[in-house]
Amino acid sequence: MTDTLNEQKSIGKNLLLPILIWAGIIVVFLNVKHIPYDFSEKEALVVRYLVKVIFTVTLPLLFIHLLYKEKSDFGIYLPKLTDSLKLTFRSFGVVGPAGMTFLLIGTLGLTFADWGGSFILTAVYLLVLYFIPKITKSLPTRDHLKTHNNKMSTFAVLGMLTVIVTYATVDWVPQISKAMYYLFIVGLGEELLFRGYMQSAFNRYFGKPFRIGNVSFGWGLILAAILFGLMHALVVSPPLWPWALFTFALGLTFGFIREKDGSILAPVLLHGLSDMPLVFFSV
Repeated sequence: MTDTLNEQKSIGKNLLLPILIWAGIIVVFLNVKHIPYDFSEKEALVVRYLVKVIFTVTLPLLFIHLLYKEKSDFGIYLPKLTDSLKLTFRSFGVVGPAGMTFLLIGTLGLTFADWGGSFILTAVYLLVLYFIPKITKSLPTRDHLKTHNNKMSTFAVLGMLTVIVTYATVDWVPQISKAMYYLFIVGLGEELLFRGYMQSAFNRYFGKPFRIGNVSFGWGLILAAILFGLMHALVVSPPLWPWALFTFALGLTFGFIREKDGSILAPVLLHGLSDMPLVFFSV
């Protein structure tokens, strides 16, 4: 019991190390484009995907595996699938339409890179956060679930498979690789890193003293959402600060869904579905 309590209150392992890893990943993402090799456009894309898989999927899994004896509260398991799917699709009923705000601000001559567009997006996603607990209240809450299941780690294999499929299909059906990218690299990677590893580690240090309905959460959710937003701003040069604001608000929703589901499965699926329009509209 004493060892478990000491592990939970370790400021180095549960607070400082995740923040240092976050900062290191930003440095890597900023510099990967400057690798001194003459890559073709396709090779550069594959390298970028591979780097994201390594640092947002493989690295968090490795740290969880090596640093923590008790791994069940990191959400790296596959719970009852039907409950996670219900939570995902009910939440997407609000998050999905909110994504139309990107088109709305476009008609106003704004983008998410403008403060005006970002403020509008942030207001919409905070409204989403208000409604999510209400529309998911009747669904099961798997808080403090103690059943660990390694099947979730198989999604790391899907991240690597996405890199291979991208190399094979990007020249003739780029939508295939894009769809896999947003689900198995962006959705899985960002949720595994921020909601699986960071939010869970922060929860160990800060605890979860707050409640919305029947869902417990703590400062870990808020801190992970802040880092989530800041990373989106800092991985480009110069930093795109307006992007940090609305992604922070969206990160709060993903964090709540993670606490509601007890697993990262629902936020991974919700994140991936939210990004699916980019398969057809992004360059």
